[in-house]
Amino acid sequence: MKYTSRGIQIPYSKAEIILTILRKHRIINVDLEFVRKEKTLVIPVNTTDDNLRSLLESAAIDFDYSVDVFAFIEKEKQPKNLFEAVNNSIPEHLQEHIPKAYDIVGDIVIIDIPEEILSFKFKFGEALLSLFPSIKTVYRKASTVSGELRIREIEYLSGEKKCVTVHTEHEIKIVVNVCEAYFSPRLGHEHKRVADKCKEGEIIIDLFTGVGSFPLHIAKSKAITVHAIDINKEALKCLEKSIKNNNPKGMIIPTHGDSRRVIDTLPKADRIIMNLPGRAHEYIDVACNIARPGSIIYFYQFVSDSEPLEEMKKILEEKLNEQNWIIEEIISFEKIRESAPREIHACLEVSVIPQHK
Repeated sequence: MKYTSRGIQIPYSKAEIILTILRKHRIINVDLEFVRKEKTLVIPVNTTDDNLRSLLESAAIDFDYSVDVFAFIEKEKQPKNLFEAVNNSIPEHLQEHIPKAYDIVGDIVIIDIPEEILSFKFKFGEALLSLFPSIKTVYRKASTVSGELRIREIEYLSGEKKCVTVHTEHEIKIVVNVCEAYFSPRLGHEHKRVADKCKEGEIIIDLFTGVGSFPLHIAKSKAITVHAIDINKEALKCLEKSIKNNNPKGMIIPTHGDSRRVIDTLPKADRIIMNLPGRAHEYIDVACNIARPGSIIYFYQFVSDSEPLEEMKKILEEKLNEQNWIIEEIISFEKIRESAPREIHACLEVSVIPQHK
């Protein structure tokens, strides 16, 4: 569609000089296309003649230009978000169900589409590819995370049919197989937070490492030994590739198997990471077996958002008492993210000691 608007016509050879001035004062009309003629360029502006001429005079412009009303073509508007990208394809009474969030893992997007608008799922795939030029593949969540391997079913929607990508967190390149291993890009801050607390020379044991995000952060620039354990062989294959990609200063030792079954192969730990919310409490006996007096445990759990600290402390104390251990000190409590309505994913960091009888 054509519109008339104030503009400035200049020789092509002087375009960069004028554009610098106009951009500095933010008076280019960004909704309209430039008009390109044989020897001149017409730039749409959103200011008055007097103001434009005053700016050009103060910049000592000494070449010919003309300020007038010109005919311009309106730029094709690109959607700014997912709602704008799909709302024309979805009936108005269903638009309230359009998701506001999705996970970007490397160059793969994974979106959770509500049942009410699931019939439009391929529209979401096309829209997400158009929104992000760097994205190559779109999947939707087809189940919750479940099973021994802690993975979810995902359904291909658009782009390349691939599962493996490289996700970057704080300059660390993490190889992820989204089809065969669980990974949340929403935990990047938490991975770094824990890593920053670890000290040179420590021994860290990550009981449920997944693709190894915690170990990769921890060993990045410190001489620390991290034992990375997981029952999912595909997840550990990702970690092994990531170790080669990042060349960490510390040592990461991947171990395949259930933490309970490999306990005899593990040394005593300075810090123990237990990020298996919903089931971590079942492995407190494992943690006590590899702990030394004063060891620090990072205990992750899904808890209600009403009194999360008290709830987590109670769960942990009960399980520690069964093993004749107690909390020596509560070091920190972190609310990581909302995991469900009225529920959060949280971390309780404590030091533990044996209980004296």
